[in-house]
Amino acid sequence: MMVRFMIDVFCDSSPNGYKILILLEEIGIRYRLVSVDLSGDLASIPGFLDVSPDGRIPAIVDHGTKSGGESVLLFESGAIMLYLAEQSGQFLPRNSASRIEALKWLFWQVSNFGPTLGQLMHFRGDPESPAQVLDYFLSQAKRLYQFLDRELGHRDYIAQEYSIADMAIYPWIAIHENQGLNIPDFPNLMRWYFDMEDREAVERAYDLKI
Repeated sequence: MMVRFMIDVFCDSSPNGYKILILLEEIGIRYRLVSVDLSGDLASIPGFLDVSPDGRIPAIVDHGTKSGGESVLLFESGAIMLYLAEQSGQFLPRNSASRIEALKWLFWQVSNFGPTLGQLMHFRGDPESPAQVLDYFLSQAKRLYQFLDRELGHRDYIAQEYSIADMAIYPWIAIHENQGLNIPDFPNLMRWYFDMEDREAVERAYDLKI
């Protein structure tokens, strides 16, 4: 059954944007997608800076909260994923230990995995990047990939059961070629990656024109 509330989603085609879209597609929430060009005039996008005063994506407005109260405005991808999972009652385990496991991995992605890969791609895209800086971030990225690969050697999904943790991590793995990493070097991670890629909600999210 479709959840009956309406969401405005401000995002672009970055990993942080896609992880919100994957979650919305998995839940089945009706939403309106507002594409944001961060290099453009952000003030010209109606309502965007009211939701995200720092001018960052993703950001959402929930116009139809369950309580029927005022609209909820949120920025920061981790906060958005936690909010949507709690509101829908999906993809975040209710069991205390399992919930903590999923949140641990969500925060790991937000604070460690994503920023490290973002820095790596930034320096890879700058021809003047010092070799030692590039080597450092590449080594850190490989270490994090190896860590994920080991963990996925004894579980199907990141936090045992499919959750917002998987949705948060997948978009960063989906651009592994931009990071100079070879996914077959990480067989357990590759198995998980293809399982994620085959999910209908993931396909729908990536089919969107952003």
